[in-house]
Formats: sequence, C-alpha cells, structure tokens
Amino acid sequence: MDAIDDLSDALETTRNFLTPVSVGLWVKLAIVVFFVSSLGMGGPTIPGGDVGTFADEPMFEEETPGEVEEFEEEFPVEELLVLLLVVGGIILFLWLLYAIISAVMQFVFIESLRTTEVHVRRYFSANFGNGLRLFLFRVGLLLVAGILGSAPAAVIWLQGGFDALSGTLVALYALYGIGLYLVYSLARRFTDEFVAPVMLLEDRGVIGGWRRLWPTLKGNWTEYLVYLILVWILSLAITIAVWFVIMFGALALLIPFAIVIVLLILAAGEIGVFLSVLVGIVAFLTILLFVALVWTPIATYFQYYALLLLGDTNADLDLIPEQRAAVRADGGESGERGDTWDGDARGDRDRLDRDERRTSDDDREWDDDSDPWNDTDESDPWSDADETDDSNGSDDRDDDRGW
Repeated sequence: MDAIDDLSDALETTRNFLTPVSVGLWVKLAIVVFFVSSLGMGGPTIPGGDVGTFADEPMFEEETPGEVEEFEEEFPVEELLVLLLVVGGIILFLWLLYAIISAVMQFVFIESLRTTEVHVRRYFSANFGNGLRLFLFRVGLLLVAGILGSAPAAVIWLQGGFDALSGTLVALYALYGIGLYLVYSLARRFTDEFVAPVMLLEDRGVIGGWRRLWPTLKGNWTEYLVYLILVWILSLAITIAVWFVIMFGALALLIPFAIVIVLLILAAGEIGVFLSVLVGIVAFLTILLFVALVWTPIATYFQYYALLLLGDTNADLDLIPEQRAAVRADGGESGERGDTWDGDARGDRDRLDRDERRTSDDDREWDDDSDPWNDTDESDPWSDADETDDSNGSDDRDDDRGW
C-alpha cells in the first residue's frame, strides 16, 4: 500500500534534501516553516457557541445604580471601549497579515521541496496570487465552520436561553462541535497538502484544484484514509517527543539571556531596564528560530509524505519525480520498490550531484556581502523566473483560476 510504503520514502527524501546540513538553507526553510506550520502548538480552532450558565441563580449580584456611577467615574467606560477597539483592531490587522503571509508561504514551502532550493523572495513573488486565493478560501472555510458551530447555541438562546438546557443537549452539542472540527481540520489539511500542490502544478484556483483532486480521492480513498490515520498518530507521538527537546533547549538558550538582563538591571539602572527589554525581544526571537529549526525536518517530512502519496495515486499530479526516482531503485514506479535501509540503492549519484550544487550555491549566498537572501542569479529576485507560455493552455484551467 502506497500510504504505508511512502513513510520510509518520505524519510529518505527528507534526509536527501536536508543533508549535508547547510546553514543558509536551514535558516531560510525554518522561516518558511514558522509561517506554514503550527510548530506543534495545535492547529486552528473553530469558534463555538456561548455555552452560557446552567445555574438557576445569577452568578453575580446585581449592582446598584450608585455603584455603577462610581465605577464609571473611576474608570471612564467610553475611553476603555475606545482602547479595546484600538487593541482589537491592531490584533486583527496582525492576524490578517500573518494569515496572508502564511498562505503564500505554503506555496513557497512546496516549491522549495519541489526544486530542492529555497529562494524565499522569488517564490513569494511568483505565488502571491495563489497565496491570496488560498487565504480567502481559508477565511471562508473558517467563517462557515464558525456559523455552523454557533447555530445551535443561537437557536437555544432564541428559544429561551440556557437556563433549562439539559445535560443530554449539552453532550449532543459537544459531539456536534467535535464532528464539525474534524471536518474543518480535514478540509484544511487536504487543501494545504494536496490541493495547493495541484494549484502550483497546473495553475489552478482552489476550487479548480479540488475538482482536479476529487477523482483521485474517490478512486484511492483507502490510501488517503490510511494516510490520515498514520499522520494523526505520527503527529501526536512526534509532537510529544519533540516538545520535550524544545523545552530543554529553550531553557538552555534562556539562561544566558536571563543573566544579561539581571546584570543590566543591576548595573545600569533605568537605562538597563530599557536595554533589558531589547535583550528580551532578541531572546524571544531566538527561541522562535530555535523552535522553527527543530520543527523544520518534521514539517518537511510530512509534506514530502503527502507529495509522494499524491504522485503515487495520480502520476499526472507528481511534483517530485526526480526525488521519487532517487529513493526508489526501480526508477520511481509504484510497484516493487526495492527499498533498503542502508540506502545503497537509492540514487546516491543524484544526491551527491545535488549536494555539490547546493553547497556551491550556499557558498555564494553566504559569502556575498551584498545580501544574504540573494537568489544567486542575475534576474530580478521578485520576478517569476519560471514564466511559461499560456498559449497552449486552452483547457478548462482558465475557468478555475479565480477560486
């Protein structure tokens, strides 16, 4: 079964991509992973309805008008509301900015695994349109899930509130919410890991990508069901193990920063407090980078696993034929693979050639004093270097680019 066999192939493909270790490649890929992955801190949640209170008596005593007026005099309500609106607006803006960047970075990540090279600016510019469509689809999916999740609570509220709500209805609503979350999580995962590669490969929108993928899902539903089960089991086990490593590593990194902060406060007074804030920001960013670096091979492995399964179930949607051939002794067919644990028959020549090419590219990138993010070519890094002629693409893809 491909979903089982691809587990070992994905591990070998990940090893070929990330070794020998290149500092430039790892750091840039870790920045991409920071936006793409949840870093093991859990996926997006679905807003549910207000469960209200089930007590017959009010939880808080009613305030007298005098107490309300005294509170308003001490704490101006209007100014407090304005402050809350401003803070809420800033948080919303930052969330939208992060969500848009995250959607575009999804394609940057897939393109990096596809080409085994990481060019953040070039891939970001070339896939901004795809990322924007993916962002709108994610927002729409979240809104639909939120409306469906809040609908039962709204109906109960309109019928008389939550005072008479029974335990049975609460249990049913909880089961409904769990089922809705699973559907939402399934749609998000398949869109990010299977539909996005189809969008990148065939220049389609999100809905067009789903239409293209759907026959493959129907024809190989057992493969994708096993894939889901294995991914959820592996994700749980790996997340638990990795976060132990992250906690100890983060603690080791925080110790020198904590010593510097204490010395600054004791030695420099008020200026030391200001400098300690800057040191704290640097410490926070360092911890984020450390967590992203730890999570980089994990995110790479799971994405390669999805890409291998996609190509095995539909050869026309194979984004990584070269990587597939490099880890399979028979040239990438989905039959008998001849896998060996020692890796002697897994395309060592291709891997060595790619490693030498990547090493020379990274040497040019990090020895260049002009820009460490330079894409090491003479073209505009913000332009799409993979322009294709659309004159022969007169199929149904034009109708699918909007969504």
